[in-house]
Amino acid sequence: MNLPTFVIAVFSLLILPGPTNAVLALASTTLTVWRSLSLIAAVVLGYLAIIVPVSSIAAPVLNGHPGIASTVKLISAIWVLYLALKLWVRAPTGGQNTLGVGQLFITTLLNPKAIIIGLTLVPAVEAGVPAATATFVCCVTVTSAIWLGLGSLLVGRQAQMSPVARHCGCAVLVVFSLTLAISALLT
Repeated sequence: MNLPTFVIAVFSLLILPGPTNAVLALASTTLTVWRSLSLIAAVVLGYLAIIVPVSSIAAPVLNGHPGIASTVKLISAIWVLYLALKLWVRAPTGGQNTLGVGQLFITTLLNPKAIIIGLTLVPAVEAGVPAATATFVCCVTVTSAIWLGLGSLLVGRQAQMSPVARHCGCAVLVVFSLTLAISALLT
């Protein structure tokens, strides 16, 4: 696969709604330049922490054991459900109902998209893993910025998320959690 084809494949996969993108959108409250950069860095590092070892070391092992991918999906489903429940509860007076860098990093680590990219897309790039990795980082940065901007428009930038936005965000996270769980159980 050449780099332009890789960019199209990765961008198409990363721009789709999913747990990381939902948390990015919901984390867009109190958005500043520093917070935006921190959130994007968390996504990039979370994906790279999975993709680099999977594409270079674990691909032969994981290709022969589909149960590992199902286990990651189940763990991810539990984590996303936990985030939904955490977000549902109203923050105490003066507190904030925001999802932070840590939750976003863990969500990205557990995102099945990372395994798909590491197993199928990165190893197929003719230019090699370093070129694929650099290109991937650019794609992640762009898609993360898009989701932060979308979240800023939908959720708002105030310190406290409105109850409607909070509950809609929770519902989206629950749907992703159920989708991941069903997908894991059916494979």
